[in-house]
Amino acid sequence: MNYCLILLTKKYPFDSGEEFIENEIPILAKTFQHIVLIATSVSDRGEQTRPVPDNVEIHALRASGIRRSLLPPLACSFPFPLPGVVSGLDRKEAKESFRRKLFCLYFLAKAGQVYKGCRKILSDKHLDSYDGVTFYSYWLYDTALAAANLKREFGLKNSRAVSRAHRYDLYADQNPSGFLPMREYLLQNLDRVYPCSVDGENYLVERHPQFSEKIRTAYLGTRDHGVSPENESDVFHLVSCCHISPVKRVDLLARSLATLKESGLKLKWTHFGGGEGLEALQTYANENLRFIECRFEGETGNARLMEYYEKTPIDCFVNTSSSEGLPVSIMEAISFGIPVIATDVGGTAEIVRPDQNGWLLPADFSPEQLAGKIELLYRMPPEARKKMRNASRSLWTENFCSEQNYLNFAAEISAKDS
Repeated sequence: MNYCLILLTKKYPFDSGEEFIENEIPILAKTFQHIVLIATSVSDRGEQTRPVPDNVEIHALRASGIRRSLLPPLACSFPFPLPGVVSGLDRKEAKESFRRKLFCLYFLAKAGQVYKGCRKILSDKHLDSYDGVTFYSYWLYDTALAAANLKREFGLKNSRAVSRAHRYDLYADQNPSGFLPMREYLLQNLDRVYPCSVDGENYLVERHPQFSEKIRTAYLGTRDHGVSPENESDVFHLVSCCHISPVKRVDLLARSLATLKESGLKLKWTHFGGGEGLEALQTYANENLRFIECRFEGETGNARLMEYYEKTPIDCFVNTSSSEGLPVSIMEAISFGIPVIATDVGGTAEIVRPDQNGWLLPADFSPEQLAGKIELLYRMPPEARKKMRNASRSLWTENFCSEQNYLNFAAEISAKDS
């Protein structure tokens, strides 16, 4: 049987970002005989930065071209009436503010331009020659609307349109306007939506119960690189890994560590990830954390990061985000058997089990609360720490192994059963 996958991403495999697709694409390539991957928001000078399997055909829609093409449809919609495809619920929420209304129209216009760009690319791909075609959007956003409309446009006998859902594309309160448009339309016109956490599934079902049968959790996963070595020194090593931005609140981790100055704890902190806040974070560390060793590694490729975890003793991974879907960074950490301290936001409680493989903090935790958990883990007997390490590894094996999760997912989204 000959099956084709149309995969819509933002930038992958160009530029940086969407690193988690790197684990999924090789397994998708085993299920689908041909993959047409369209990155829909690539910078003008963006170049392919990551390899893909031989049966993956890559195309790029340039972000600047999409932006320029938005002006005519937006101008034509002045004085901005909401089009007929906008549901009653969307109309009600959008009318609450001009900002929401404008965002709804922008969303529709952008999705329309992405759809047109994809349709042009796919027009000569002879999609009707395949036994089945799946239109797969990695985000429940403009690409999901494009995927649903592409399925309708091509009208293939055996096809389906599906989408994953993560964080900003799932939780309305993560959008600056507090609003995500076209939710009902997407759920009605997609064959299945796959939130990356049970929390995300519950969120969608609670708001759109009429589509509950279409909504199903599909965990992401990470590769098995083995277990990191146990720490034989008396220096407790903490690691964090994220882009430094307001939502990640790495500054709160730094402030938490500062409260331990008089504790007598021997600590080392390594952070992976860059961002505009890196310089300020380094300055704070130089002024307030001179009693511990701090290393800021900046932007780090995934292969190098995995090698570091594999070879370096790490006692604790810390995540201080105010919002998450289900963090891949924590999946990676627990795959190496590393205990975790993280905020109880999004689906994090599905990967951090209190008193088993780590602890959860309230979203609005204080520096003293995080410092207290660090000290608790620091002072644990070796046997208790070992038990936590084993629990992390076991939780990863059971739920977040990429080979297992992506094989199941690839089989499910193929159009074999349509």
